[in-house]
This record gives sequence, C-alpha cells and structure tokens, in this order.
Amino acid sequence: MKSSTKTLFILTLAALIVGCSGSTSNENEKSKEELQEEKTIHDLEKLLEDLPDPSLVPFTLKSIGAEFDKAHINALDRIESYKSNRDKMALNMGIYASDISYLAAYGHEEDCIDYLRASHGMAEFLGDSAIYNEDDLNEFRGHIASQNEDEISRILGRLFLETSLKMEEDHHLTMAGLALTGSFVEGLYQAVITLESFPDTEENQLLLEPLVKIVLGEEQALLDIIEVLEDLPFDDTIADMITELSILDRLYKGDLQDIEEKMESDPDFILTKSSMRDITLEVKGIRKRITE
Repeated sequence: MKSSTKTLFILTLAALIVGCSGSTSNENEKSKEELQEEKTIHDLEKLLEDLPDPSLVPFTLKSIGAEFDKAHINALDRIESYKSNRDKMALNMGIYASDISYLAAYGHEEDCIDYLRASHGMAEFLGDSAIYNEDDLNEFRGHIASQNEDEISRILGRLFLETSLKMEEDHHLTMAGLALTGSFVEGLYQAVITLESFPDTEENQLLLEPLVKIVLGEEQALLDIIEVLEDLPFDDTIADMITELSILDRLYKGDLQDIEEKMESDPDFILTKSSMRDITLEVKGIRKRITE
C-alpha cells in the first residue's frame, strides 16, 4: 500500500480516536479499555504497513494476461442479506473494496462506479457519513479510462480507508479491522483462483511466478490481521475469522514455506496446481464464509 495512503490511515484513525474518547476520572491513569484501544490502534497501524496495495493483485493479473472473470468479484445483489449482521457487512465492505480495484484494473468503468456507490451505501448503513461526491467519481472515471494505476490506487485508498474509519463511536475499530480483513482475503482469493485456472505448463509457471510471489509475501499481513482480530471484542464472526485465518497461517508455515524454499533453491522446480491445492481450498473456504 502506498505510503501516502498509510499516512492518511494513521492520521484519520488518530483524529477519530480523539473525537470518540471520553474523559476519565483520573487523567494520570489509563483504564483497561483505553490501554486495549491503544494496542488495537498500534496493531492496525502495523497492519497498514504490511498490507499490500489493494490494486497489486488485479494489475498483476492483467499483466500476466489473465482474462477478466466475474468469479473474481462478489455480486452486489448479496448486500441486502448482509444487513442482518453488522460484522458481515463490514467484512464484505472490504471484499467490495478489492473488487473495485479489480474492476478498475480491467477498465470496467460503470461497474466500478456501481460498486463504489454500493460500498458507500454499506458505509452509511454502518453509521458513516458521506465521504465522496460526484467530482470524486468523475475524476475516478477519467483515471480508469486512462488506466492510471497510481491515481486509481490513490483515490481508492482514500475512499476505502476514510470509509472504514469513520464508523460510529461504539464500532469504529471493529468495523475497520473487519473491513481490512475482508479486503485482504479478497486479494488472496483473486490470486489463488487464477493460479487454479491456469493449466500446468512451464510457460504458465513463468507467467504466474509474480502472482505466486505476491501470495508468499502476504504472510506478515496475515499475522497482523490475526493480531488485530484478537484485540477486538469477541463475537461469533470474529472468533470464526481467527480460527480460519489461523489455519491459513499454519499453511504458510508449512506448504508455502516449502514452496518458497524450493523456488529459491531449485532452478528446475516447477510449481503445479497441486502444490497450491490446500491454500487454494482454505482461501476459497474463508471467502465463502464471508460472502455467503
């Protein structure tokens, strides 16, 4: 993620916390809740340092010749079903943020705007106020048309992070943490289902190598997300995400570590779909739990 986007996240989060924090009976002592909130903020900042740019996977997919596929994005008609569960709504707001990047990478301008408007409606449902206007959308259209990756990333980063963080007082940290979790999962999902779809040939291995390296490089972000989720007040959704992401962490320490070592040490090593089978199944399973 671009450093300017990370800086915006930290500044916005800091301002939000100042605005939401109440006074204490003794200013020299911090309550348990305040200390926990400070730890969550620290862990969110660390996550933003390690979280890949949301446009990284989509533009990599396009660069290797992967065709646009609607299976890579979550349908908008599912939003209504998320309204009964605020946690699920927040997770899927993150899913749609990565979907917007995917649509932008492939130049699907009108769909992009539809997804942005839908994400705005989800944010309003979660207690947020408007953060963009028609000028934002018109500027975004122009950058999609010209395929300006830097500007697309900048605008999406600002809109997504400001939306994620301007949540109502009782829910902002939980909603921000879950939205970032959803965005992370969707990026991995788009990567692994592309790997799954390409035939096992030496030529494809060379094409897919940048994508494999992105997946391998997301281990630290995964650890950061688990830590953030463990900071948040437990409920069924958060407990479920911690369980599933912990399984993914074990795969990173096992299967994926073996793959990485072989890629580095054996020039003749050919990555096959079977090598990525377990992580592909796990990521698809997590994504299904979020979206359905």
